[in-house]
Amino acid sequence: MNGQGRTLRVGFLTYGLDRPLSGIGRVTLELGRALQRSDVELVYLTPYRHGPFREESRCKSWYLPGCSRLPGLMVLGGPLIALAARRLQLDIVHDPAGISPFTVARQLGPFGRVVTIHDAIAFRFSDGYPWLNNLLHRRYVPMTLGQVDGVITVSDHAQHELKQFLRLPDRSAYVVRNGVSDRFRPVPPELADAVSTRYGLKRPFILCVGAQQARKNLPRLVDAFARLHAHLPDSGLVIAGPTLWRYEGLREQIAALGLADAVQILGYVPDKDLPALYSAAELFVFPSLYEGFGLPILEAMACGTPVVCSNATSLPEVAGNAALLVDPHDVDGVAEAMRRGMCDSELRATMLRKGLAQTRAFSWEQAAHETIAVYRRVLS
Repeated sequence: MNGQGRTLRVGFLTYGLDRPLSGIGRVTLELGRALQRSDVELVYLTPYRHGPFREESRCKSWYLPGCSRLPGLMVLGGPLIALAARRLQLDIVHDPAGISPFTVARQLGPFGRVVTIHDAIAFRFSDGYPWLNNLLHRRYVPMTLGQVDGVITVSDHAQHELKQFLRLPDRSAYVVRNGVSDRFRPVPPELADAVSTRYGLKRPFILCVGAQQARKNLPRLVDAFARLHAHLPDSGLVIAGPTLWRYEGLREQIAALGLADAVQILGYVPDKDLPALYSAAELFVFPSLYEGFGLPILEAMACGTPVVCSNATSLPEVAGNAALLVDPHDVDGVAEAMRRGMCDSELRATMLRKGLAQTRAFSWEQAAHETIAVYRRVLS
């Protein structure tokens, strides 16, 4: 295999785009679009008859029947991808979702194989994951890595963790950081007001965005907000994100603290509303215990919202010096950081300026450029 000096033919697996976008799905969509604008010949290998990349005339795609659900992709994906690579004469196939359905031996499918594994959450927080996800990440993915030529991770911390748990050799491990879409920018005040009103939000409010999981540390966030609310009784807390965690105690905790009128849990918020929601927030707080990257903090910064986030795992890499970093286990520390972020106008102005500058270091065009460099290194 040698991809130097010519246009590469790349198969890009687009699993997970048939559901409301969040996390890895958004990364797949944005990176795919950036690669489409680059100098590779891209073919989307998709298990869906409709949706992103299938209904765009300028996109080339190849249908993978029976692979729209995880078990089907795990079983059928390997031979179907190998068949597609042979028929389409692909140089490389990239799975950006971390499933690694590369079960066909190299001798039967002589194309480069790259997978993006975003984090080691299944190893660190297995109790908060469904059994199928644990099976995928703890058993299936390690089994397939012998057929993989390159593993991309999204932060130095994620790379370190995955080397530890998956025993990745240095020669096949690469870091390509995510970007932030230019859709995330400060919106006009009237639009921020309109979206806030539609969701029934009272301003000023503090915003947290992310799937509701144990590692997101929401009980401590609510405790910290309760201490802040005692001093700033007009403030509110808004939690946005799909529920992926079977935990009924959060609403009970909110009620027990007397915060039922001050804390609003929105559930999933469509992508189109997020820039207005970030822009309407007085402060963005992200006290997560574990992240492979932490895209919401960049999205908030890009919308001109000051950020308080955890000092754990990958988040200091992403936030740089543009956020207030806190120990996510220290409830008093989180509360004090939120108070400063809400009340110190000089600090807020500095954080806003630094946040906007920080986001300029993360673009999907740069991510695509670095991803193509990985393709060429794998093929050489």
